[in-house]
Amino acid sequence: MSNDASNLDAMETRPSLLLVDDEKNVLSSLKRLFRKANCDVFIANSGQEGLEVLKEQAIDVIVSDARMPEMTGPEFLAIAAEKHPNTIRILLTGYADMEAISDAINLGRISHYVEKPWDDEKLQTLVHDAFVTINLKKRNEHLQSLVTSQNEKLTAMNETLEATVKERTQKIIEINAALQENYKNTIDLFANLLDMRTPRSSVDVPDIISLVTDMAELLNLPQRELIHLTRAAKMRYMSQMSFADELLFTPYVLLSEEQKHEYKQYPLKGATLLKNIRPLVPVADIILHHKEYLNGEGYPRGEKEASIPKSAQILTVANDYVELITGRMWETTLSHQDAMDYLISKSGTYYSTSAVEALKSCLSTQKIEHSIDDHCVASQQLTAGMILSRDLRNHHGDFLLAKGVELADSAIMLLIELEKSSKKEFNLFVDIPAGLEVSKSLLKEIQK
Repeated sequence: MSNDASNLDAMETRPSLLLVDDEKNVLSSLKRLFRKANCDVFIANSGQEGLEVLKEQAIDVIVSDARMPEMTGPEFLAIAAEKHPNTIRILLTGYADMEAISDAINLGRISHYVEKPWDDEKLQTLVHDAFVTINLKKRNEHLQSLVTSQNEKLTAMNETLEATVKERTQKIIEINAALQENYKNTIDLFANLLDMRTPRSSVDVPDIISLVTDMAELLNLPQRELIHLTRAAKMRYMSQMSFADELLFTPYVLLSEEQKHEYKQYPLKGATLLKNIRPLVPVADIILHHKEYLNGEGYPRGEKEASIPKSAQILTVANDYVELITGRMWETTLSHQDAMDYLISKSGTYYSTSAVEALKSCLSTQKIEHSIDDHCVASQQLTAGMILSRDLRNHHGDFLLAKGVELADSAIMLLIELEKSSKKEFNLFVDIPAGLEVSKSLLKEIQK
């Protein structure tokens, strides 16, 4: 096995956990809880001691109490987030610590909070999942750095150094062989990381993987090409991870000419990152072409219909639909119907007519052409058993709860308190499952 492949295996290191609490009995309980875990455990009796540990040790996961003298948990986690952004941060809090939870979410950028008294098994699972996430992120960064490095070396080589080229090529073949077993998991990892970096939309967005899959089936795309297409849909924005926030969060039409030039290179850069991984060469080709239009007015190369693979034409239609309804392409978001009208108007010039018709058929099947069957409610109208139908964010845009969560009484009370502390009402959209008992007066008020 090559040194590069050996380094890849070496990424599997013991994770490290920092426990911070001013109460020694609580700290002792936490330490006992993770005694048998496959990790290095560090403890601190205060936020300041925690910061000293972070100076000396590489910490992966932090579990901190909210209520501590001199420096509160959220204050400690805010400093940790600024100085050590790659750590995953978890807050332990009492039921009434609503202000601490809000501060930890907004300042400390915690991934989770756990109410006291905690459930041992759930806390252990939460920390274990955090270790898995950290390890996958390290592995992904190593893989991406490795592929980029090898590509740069190959590009810089002189054609006359045939022996060197063969040697480096052989190394890439060996690396690709080592990655063959895990590359599907790497694709999913890329997709998860990209989802964390991608701007969140305030509208309900269809899953693009489901869209391209349904469109491809309607258009009789071969199964092998469908696999490449879904992987390209997952990783199409891969190179945008390096974008500055201004470039990533500004609609395309509002970018300066210089910014547009940089933005237009993302399909090329994404394809370049993947082209030396043999199983992903077809995926790289789809990513390279997914912003090209049939008449040659797309980017990055301005290629025309004959040069654009059918798979890429499908992804172009689905991707532009999503960007139109989320506001990534134009200054304002479009309704489903307005987005479809635009795609239809460009059918045959920008977009494949058959792909546009396939998208329309798929959306009709998914009933996206009709209004979403959910209800906008006030926090005081929430009832245990209701299900969030859209992601919940505060007025700053900070993520609070994911859609699909079934609301319990404790979660509802927490949301009410958080809303009060923010002094602005949340936009709460819920589904009411069949059989859930809701008073007639409340149902009538909601339906207004």
